[in-house]
Amino acid sequence: MDPKATLRPNTVLGKQAVIKIKDFRTLYSDAEGLGLSIVGCDFFQSEHEAKGYSPPEWRSRNIISGSRWLCAEQGHEWSFIANSAFVQKRGLLCDIASRVSHQIRACEWRLRQLSEAYCDQLFGRLQTSSFKEGERFLDGYTSLCYLALQSFLVDACVLRDYLSEFYVEAIVRVEDPALNKISTLSGLLKMWKAKPPKDSAGKEMYESAKAGQWLFELGAYRDLVVHVAPLANAGRTLMASTRIIQLRGGQELPAIKLPLPPKPADLKRDRVTGDYFDDPEMNFARLRNVIEDVSSCRDALEYAHLSMQQLAAMCSSVAKVSPIKPQMPMIIPTDLKVNPSC
Repeated sequence: MDPKATLRPNTVLGKQAVIKIKDFRTLYSDAEGLGLSIVGCDFFQSEHEAKGYSPPEWRSRNIISGSRWLCAEQGHEWSFIANSAFVQKRGLLCDIASRVSHQIRACEWRLRQLSEAYCDQLFGRLQTSSFKEGERFLDGYTSLCYLALQSFLVDACVLRDYLSEFYVEAIVRVEDPALNKISTLSGLLKMWKAKPPKDSAGKEMYESAKAGQWLFELGAYRDLVVHVAPLANAGRTLMASTRIIQLRGGQELPAIKLPLPPKPADLKRDRVTGDYFDDPEMNFARLRNVIEDVSSCRDALEYAHLSMQQLAAMCSSVAKVSPIKPQMPMIIPTDLKVNPSC
C-alpha cells in the first residue's frame, strides 16, 4: 500500500497534510505525534467491506489504561460470557450478557455517528465561510451533532443499566436469593444505601455513581435530555465553535467544538423546580442566552469518547468478578448421516 496517510480537510492555509508511515502499526503513534487524538478506526478486512457492500469493523481507541481496543475486546468477552451461561443452562444470565455485548457495540457505533456528524459540521463550515478560530455559529448540522450526542447518552445509560442488572443477578443474588428484581443502576444504588458493596467491581460502580463522579454525570446528562429538554437549549443556547489544532511543524488544522452545558444535574433541578422559568426573557431569547465561555466547556465528542472507554473499563471490572467465566464458542464437527431414501 501507499506509505502515506492523508489528513482531511486541508490545513488552514490550504495545504494538504500527509503522514509518511513506516508500516501499518506506526500510523497511530505518527498521528498522535502530530498532536491529533484518535477517536477510532475502521478496519477493512475484505473486498466487500472495501467496496461498501458490508460495513467495516469500527473500533474506538482506548485513551485510558488497558488495551488500545478495550471496547471491541469487551464486546467479544461478554458474548463469551453469554455462551458460557448458555452452556451452564443459566438462561437469564445468558440473556443479560448477550445484551451487554450488543450494547457495547451499539454505544461504539453511536460514537462513530457523532464523529461523522462532526465531520459534516466541519466540512459544511469550510464550504460556506472563511475559517477563523473562536467563531460561534449555528447551522443545519449543529442540531444533528447534538442529536447524535443525545443518542449516545441514551445508549450509554442502557449499557450502564444492563451491567447493573447482571451484577445483581450474578453476584448479589447468590447471597440473597429472595432479593426483588433490580434492573437499573438507580435500583442498585438504593440497595447499596443499606449494604454497600465489598467486591472490587461493586465498589468501582458505587464510587463512580457519587455526585461529581463520571457515572453520576453521565446519568445526569441522559436524564436531562430524556426527561427535561434537548441538550442544546436545556440551559444556555449551545452553538458550534471553530477551533484550531496546532500540528507539529507549525501547520494548523481546522476543527470544530460542540460545547457541553456544565452541571447537568443543576440544570435539571432548576427546570423541575421552575426556577429556570422565572426569567423567560433571559432564558428563552436565543441571542441573549448564548453560552459565553466556550473554552471552559467540555467538547461533546471528547466527552463521549472518554465516557465510552470508562464504560468499557467498568464492563471489564464486572466481567472479572463474574462467577460465569467467558468461554469462546467451539464448533465441533460431527458425523454426517445421510438418509439414502432422500
